[in-house]
Amino acid sequence: HVGQRLESELTAAPVKPPGRRTPQPHVTTVGLDGGYVRHCDPAAGHSFEIIAGRLLADDGAQSSVGFVRTVDQHSRTRVQRAVAEQGKTSDNLMVFTDGDSRLRDLQLSVLPKATHVLDWYHLTRRLTVLSNVVCSKEAAAQLPSREHARLSEWVDSIKWRLWHGRPVTAIARLESLLSLLARPSLAGKAVVARTHKLAAELLQYLKNNAESLPDYGRRYRAGERISSAFVESAVNQIIDKRMSKSQQMRWSPESAHLLLQVRIRVIDGRLRQDFERWYPGFTSNDATLQLSA
Repeated sequence: HVGQRLESELTAAPVKPPGRRTPQPHVTTVGLDGGYVRHCDPAAGHSFEIIAGRLLADDGAQSSVGFVRTVDQHSRTRVQRAVAEQGKTSDNLMVFTDGDSRLRDLQLSVLPKATHVLDWYHLTRRLTVLSNVVCSKEAAAQLPSREHARLSEWVDSIKWRLWHGRPVTAIARLESLLSLLARPSLAGKAVVARTHKLAAELLQYLKNNAESLPDYGRRYRAGERISSAFVESAVNQIIDKRMSKSQQMRWSPESAHLLLQVRIRVIDGRLRQDFERWYPGFTSNDATLQLSA
């Protein structure tokens, strides 16, 4: 019931909670990620996706969003309202995701003017898997020494180019690597097939996020964010602890969505403000609770 009441207020006029500071800080960073929860109806599918997000303001303040995309009809309003509650502008926003196409589409529809940044951790994880295959003992045994040395060198150079903000040359080098793997002399080798698959997936991943590849090295040296670790923790706090890992329950998408709205208000420390609005005199319970304790 609390979740339904919060949902009904989403499309209504914004409500200013009592005691909010003015002027408000401005949101500078938004992180979006997804998590999965088991469906209560096995016939409907094994699990469904929940989108979780965390907003960081320029004064260090944080707020959260969460919703089940398949049942939420107001995801655009929800994210934009969360941004507005932390500040009156959404200009110069930076949105971090893991490069998932669905999250990218969500960002483009909700915050089209924001700058999207691909999370370095997810990018380098793909590079590490590719490097481990190329530099493995199996690759050294199956590949001619010259080709094996060249592949290893090229994988390292791809990572170096991406770190230093040279995605165009990194993509070109990756295409050259795929051309090398397509040579007839290397055909039929298991390690070549696996390397080709990983390299092709990485190439498509880079092309899909070509406009979201900054100069990571420069940002890192300047003390700027390059990772979506802050939203990874949000997924654990919003979804996993309550719905997935600690309590492995099954949910309907509708019930999970409503519970998320309550949980987010609890995490952000705003649920009491909602009850103060709904029930005048609610704060008078403080003394009674302290006395009982």
